[in-house]
Order: sequence, then structure tokens, then C-alpha cells
Amino acid sequence: MTLRAKLSLAFALFAAVPVLATLWPASRALSQVLDAEYAARLDQAARAVEREYLRLAADAAEAARATALGPEVEALVRDREEGTLDPAEAATRAAAWMQARGLDVLVLTDAEGTVLSSGHLPGRAGDLDPEMKALFAAARPGEAFPCQVVHATRDGVEPILAAVAWSEVPGASPPLRVAAGLALGPRFTDRLAALTGGVVTVEPAQGEPPLARAAPSTRRGEFASFLLGVSRARTRSIPIPSAEAPLALIEVTLPATRLSHAETTVTFTLLAALVSAVVAASLLGRLVAGRITRPLEALREGAARVARRELGTRVEAEADGEVGELVEAFNRMTADLAAETARAAAAERVAAWREVARRLAHEVKNPLTPVAMSVATLRDAYQSGRPDFAEIFEEGTRAIGEEVRRLTRIVDEFGRFARLPAPDRQRVPAAELVEAALALYPEVNGGLRVEREAEGDLPILYVDRDQILQVVHNLLRNALEALGGRGTPRLRAYRAEGGLAIAVSDEGPGIRPEDLPRVFEPYFTTKAEGTGLGLAIAHRIAEEHEGRLEVRSEPGQGATFTLYLPAAPQAVSAPGSP
Repeated sequence: MTLRAKLSLAFALFAAVPVLATLWPASRALSQVLDAEYAARLDQAARAVEREYLRLAADAAEAARATALGPEVEALVRDREEGTLDPAEAATRAAAWMQARGLDVLVLTDAEGTVLSSGHLPGRAGDLDPEMKALFAAARPGEAFPCQVVHATRDGVEPILAAVAWSEVPGASPPLRVAAGLALGPRFTDRLAALTGGVVTVEPAQGEPPLARAAPSTRRGEFASFLLGVSRARTRSIPIPSAEAPLALIEVTLPATRLSHAETTVTFTLLAALVSAVVAASLLGRLVAGRITRPLEALREGAARVARRELGTRVEAEADGEVGELVEAFNRMTADLAAETARAAAAERVAAWREVARRLAHEVKNPLTPVAMSVATLRDAYQSGRPDFAEIFEEGTRAIGEEVRRLTRIVDEFGRFARLPAPDRQRVPAAELVEAALALYPEVNGGLRVEREAEGDLPILYVDRDQILQVVHNLLRNALEALGGRGTPRLRAYRAEGGLAIAVSDEGPGIRPEDLPRVFEPYFTTKAEGTGLGLAIAHRIAEEHEGRLEVRSEPGQGATFTLYLPAAPQAVSAPGSP
């Protein structure tokens, strides 16, 4: 990760932490306040349900008392006492009374619970009603009690849960009783849902299916919010007491719509504030990081250029403070380095040419001494008129000719070293290059041994064919001279990492360890007739081809010179190719 990215990330984190530290506790406190308010609303709703049930029970008790004192029941009692009451006609009277009073349960029985007239179950007239018998035993007159009552509908009979109260019919002999009740059904739950704003369910305590359920009506635009609130709603259960255990439960569920809205709003506000702070801090961090890292990046690029030997590199980035001082120090350093390198290069060139001049003078001086001696001998013999002058002349001129040829060879080698041309590269198969090198020695070609690591699997090179052949020729000639006519050199061509290796070995006397570091120096030689430029030229050619020339030797065990050359890149085309 770059320094600019790290600074931007650090700014973003530093901006996010205060926002989270401020807004998160505030959002939690607000959620707790809203949660407490929601719990209070749920308590109020539960109390409202209880009050509504008590009101329903009171209405049932009042209906039972009013019906028992009403003229309809009084007329039925009078007809019964006069003996003019038709049982079949009496069985249907309670239905009219129940409908007129808006009741769900209404029945007229004797003290034992035998039905005279029933509004909710007309077919039970003349039979014992076990539900009413249980009611009479459990509840006092005027006291409403929850009962499960069988109720007749168009589709048959079904049980309903109702708050039922009973009352004695005054003046009836034998005694009669009126039981009236209001169902805890859809009308009851609808009223509670509208009153509490929640979902109201009446369920039997034994875990049977709900008897009634209602939810508050919501406008279409509020439906999604209502569903969101229901997903976080809480429920409060209100038991409906009976003689032994709760007969049923009234459950009120309040959707946490407001709480959900508030928490959602706070959450989105927190996220928006956090994102805004992070984005703003990141932009600011990027701006600040750019001002800080731009000079550093320029310094990095400058250092890379210096590593590529561009010693005169200068960094032009504007910077203040310590970074500005660093830029100035870098520019002074590169300027000093360029100056020192130039001075060192000049001194090295002077020293190198001094060494070349010294060696060249030494090499030239050696042939001049026998030339001068031969000339002096000839002059003395000529002036003294010696009779063997012809012999002396023949010997002297032959010696002068040999030394002149030696001087010519020295001058030619020096000229090649000083004027070595730039490589003229082409794509050349390595196998062809090796065969061409072997063809330079037809008289000993049968004795040369050529080895390849994989036959026919040598790479394509991108080299100056003549210069590489010159290197291989020089190595083979040195190997033959080291062998002194005894034995044969060994040439091995094989794939190396990234290209080709050509190794030329001999079994000669080898090279002394103290001479190995100087083998490729100009004018260093251990041969009596050598100039010391052959291996220097070969080493220079290898370097100009992005390769290298290495030597390995042990005294008495011969020497191995290995030329490493890189394979041709895929993008390089041969001259004249499309």
C-alpha cells in the first residue's frame, strides 16, 4: 500500500471514530427512550383491554337484569302460570329478545338449567343446558363470567367465547333464570384494535386455534410502515379468569412503527454522517497526502533514475519543511555524484590510457631491441668487410622481419580493441552459430567434441553473428594453444537460464588462482607471444550483448571459459521480416 493510500485511510479512520463515538451513544439513548415509551404504550393498551372486557361483562350483566325485569319475560311468566303458554311458541321468543338487545347469548331456563327459550341455540328448548348449569354454579347473580357457549349459525353450530351473566326472574314460580352474554368475537376484537392501535387476538388457553383476531385499519401509504413495525412488535397477554383456570387469553400486539421509524432514521443518519465524514476526510487526506507524497514520489523516481546511472537527475518538486530540505539534499547529492563520477571516469580513462600506453610501449620496445641489435651487427659486418657478411645479412634481415611482423600484429590487435564497432544484431539460431564456429577449424574438427544439453532444442539468439564467432574462435584458439597439440578442446552448447551457454574446455595446465581475477584485463597475458587483448575484446563483446563471459580453472586440470547469451525476445523480428 502506498503512503498516499495509507494517509487517506488514516484520515478516514480518524474522521470515523469521533462520529461513531458521538452518534452511537446518542442513537442508543434515543432508542432506549423510544423503547420505554413503547413499553408504556403497551401497558396502556393492556389496561384498555382489561377495561373493555370489564365493560363488556358489565353490559352482559345489565342485559341479563334488564331482560329478567322486562315486559317480554313478565308476559311469558304470566302465560306459563295461566297454562296458556305454548312450549313450541315459547322456544322462539328468546331469539327476538336477543336480536332486539344486540346480544350474542340469551337463554331462559329453570333453576336446574332446563331451557324454556334460547336465542343462540333454539333447538335446545326442553333440554338441559350444561353450560348454563355450570354458570349458575360458578357465578352469583349479576356477575359476568366467561363461558364457552355453543352457538347456532347458518352453517351449523360452533363454540363461541362470551362474557355471560344471569339474573333471577322475579315472581316466577317455579323459579326462572335469564342468562345474557356478549361474545368475545370479531366485534369485540375490532373495537379493541381500533382502541389500542394494535393487533388483538382472543385465543383459548388450551392452545386451540384463535377464536377472533383483528388488526387496526391502516391507510395504503402506511401499510409498509405498519408491517415494518409488526416485525419488531411486542405482545402482552391478558388472561380471562374462570372458576379454576384462565379460560382464554386476550393478546394485544403493538407494532413498533414509531420505534422502527426512529431507529431507521437514526441509523440512516448515522450512516450518512459516517459516510460523509469518511468521504470528506478521505478527500482531505488525499489532498494532504498528495502534497506530502508528491515530492517523495519524485524522490523515489529520481532515486530509480540514479540507479539507472542517470547521475545528473534533479527533482523539481515543490516542498516545504523537512521534505523540502530532503529534496535539496538529494539534488546536491546527485550533482556531487555526477561531478565525482565524471572526475572518476576522466581519471579512470587517463589511468587506463596510461596503462595502455605503458603496455603498448613495453610491447613495442621488446621487438625494437633485437631490430636495433640486428642493424648494428649488419653495419659492423659491412664496415669491417667480413667475408661471412652474406650469412650475417640473411640472419639479421630475417630477425628484423619477424620482429616487424610482431609489431604489426600488436598494432592490429590494439586497433581492434580501440575501434570495436557496435553490434549489428540479427536473429541467429544457436545451433547454426555453433556449427559455424566449428567450421573455423577444419583441420582439427574431427577431434573437437561438441555437446548439447538437448539436441535440436537450442534457443534463437539476437546477436552480431561475426562478433560472437570471434569470441568463440578466440576461446577455441586459446584452448588449442593451452593443449600444445596434445589432446582436443571440448565445446559444449546447452540451454541456460534465459538463453544459451557455450562452454569451451581444455585439459591444459590451467590458470593460477592469483591470475584468475586479471584474465580479462587488457594487455594481461601469460603467453610469451600474446598481446593480452583477445580475452579483453571477448569480454567486452559479451557485455555489449547483455551477456557475460566467465572462467573456471584449477592448476593442472585445465580451464573452462563459458559464454552466456540471452535468448532473443519474442517481439524482435529478423531484418526484412514483416
